[in-house]
Amino acid sequence: MNRILYLTTLILLASGSLRAQGPERLQAGDLLFYVDTEGMGAAVRESTGSYTHVALVAEVGDTVWIIDATQRYGVSRRPLTRRPESSVRPYPDVYRLAIPFDTADVILRARRLIGQPYDNAFLPDNGMMYCSELVYECYRDGDGNPLFEARPMNWRAPDGTMPRYWTEHFQQLGVPIPEGVPGTNPTDLARSPLLQRIH
Repeated sequence: MNRILYLTTLILLASGSLRAQGPERLQAGDLLFYVDTEGMGAAVRESTGSYTHVALVAEVGDTVWIIDATQRYGVSRRPLTRRPESSVRPYPDVYRLAIPFDTADVILRARRLIGQPYDNAFLPDNGMMYCSELVYECYRDGDGNPLFEARPMNWRAPDGTMPRYWTEHFQQLGVPIPEGVPGTNPTDLARSPLLQRIH
């Protein structure tokens, strides 16, 4: 009997530990970083580093809602799923601001952008959004200044060559590759000293 009680206690403690790491630990304003190894995700990873997509947690309750910008939906609000699109990991990495910050305005800005199309040209101020641009635009201080840094974008592989994916992608759009144009990417965002990885 004592053995059964002991094992039951261990199981309950373990399940409680798993629940503590689940969606209920998320907070509005958290950032979810994904890794994709197919299509555009693979090209993003080759040019910029580990992460290929970022989403913003908008609401936490019985359902966790995120706002993000994807090729399929543009800027949209949708429930957090276990494995969105072709992410190679079952769950995203969760990052949170390392400084005290009221995220209510962040979520409000993100909601106002819902419906904008995806920015396949990755250009600033063109009425379209890509995933990390959405985060960049929504996270602003009380004076309206972006919290995160925009840097000259790099589209080249580590060996300095331009991946075929990007050459064909921008040729189809009929626009030049925006090499050096100020912008953001998920990996650079995750490296910001303002963020800390929490799960």
